[in-house]
Amino acid sequence: MMARRALRVAGLTGSAALLAAAGGATWYYAGRVTEPAHRRPIAPLDRDRVELHDLGTGHLRLVGADAARPGWWGLRWQDGYARVGPPVAATATAAPSAGTEAVRPVEFRVGTAPATGVAALFDPWATPDDPTVLGLPVREVAVTGPLGPMPAWWFPTPVAGDRARTAVLVHGRSGTRAETFRHVAPLVGAGVSVLVTSYRNDAEAPASPDRRSHLGATEWADVAAAGTWALANGADDLVLVGLSMGGACVAETLRRWTRRDRVVGVVLEAPVLDWGPVLRSAAVQRGLPAAALPLLLPPTMALAGARARIDWRSLGSFEDLTELPVLLIHGDVDPTVPVELADALAAALPEQVTYLRVEGAAHLTAWNLARDRVEAAVSDHVTRLPG
Repeated sequence: MMARRALRVAGLTGSAALLAAAGGATWYYAGRVTEPAHRRPIAPLDRDRVELHDLGTGHLRLVGADAARPGWWGLRWQDGYARVGPPVAATATAAPSAGTEAVRPVEFRVGTAPATGVAALFDPWATPDDPTVLGLPVREVAVTGPLGPMPAWWFPTPVAGDRARTAVLVHGRSGTRAETFRHVAPLVGAGVSVLVTSYRNDAEAPASPDRRSHLGATEWADVAAAGTWALANGADDLVLVGLSMGGACVAETLRRWTRRDRVVGVVLEAPVLDWGPVLRSAAVQRGLPAAALPLLLPPTMALAGARARIDWRSLGSFEDLTELPVLLIHGDVDPTVPVELADALAAALPEQVTYLRVEGAAHLTAWNLARDRVEAAVSDHVTRLPG
């Protein structure tokens, strides 16, 4: 009798402890879901660390675990930045622990030249937070949003024909405006002016009253303000370009903005079209066991939604993309935004969606691995839009 009672007590105690742990985890992750990413910097990955050696021939020699990764990448060191191309030579190092040596061409470099053996980090955006490195006319402007002025970069292009078109570029939750720079040159080359906007809770933009990311549910109003600015500064029609969470912002803008009729096309790269799978993937990457997700994820999303007044049922859906030509770009090994979301969009709207699915590309690295294909697709898409 006493043994059975002890077992019951132990079981109740264990269940209470489990519920308490689950409640604590729910509270913690609900806060993380809506925390602006720049307030909790992400530690660099070991595979992104390299040692640089300047060969003085327009090439850099890189030494590191992933020095020979394919494609186009940025390199950031203490006093400089460079964009490098695909490796032209690669060998294993004498010390296996050091990884690989790779010689890569330099497309451009800013700041001081790297000293021999300087430590650097790979940067997937492949451009520093300086729009002048693109070599295009650009000026800083301020877009007046609901919460105040938001810094933006304006890349004007001469009007061709009788219509002027502007693309509004919207970055993702963990990025900055610089992550959209990859799309500026092909857009400007196609005769489209570009407005690269910030939005609430960016480091340089106004904070929301609760200082929380709303994952597109309120940020859309800042995208609409950027569109209004473009229309007031000569644009006849607009193209909305959204990367990652920027895709959710674009979808919400199309749903809610009263001037949606001025949008003639959309470009989406790795867009968040359903937050459930995205948050599930993030939880797995943070080490949560898959078996615990059915217990933790629904209350986490409910609590985060209640805190930030987010309607998960509509946020990021693609219903409001109907009747608009869409260019969809996604890597097939994206660990952040599952590629199946893009597959579903392409299957649901086959007459509207042009789908570029890049083999081997992770989150927002389609351009890095398939630069020519991505730039050609963007240019061709905006050239073929009505108007």
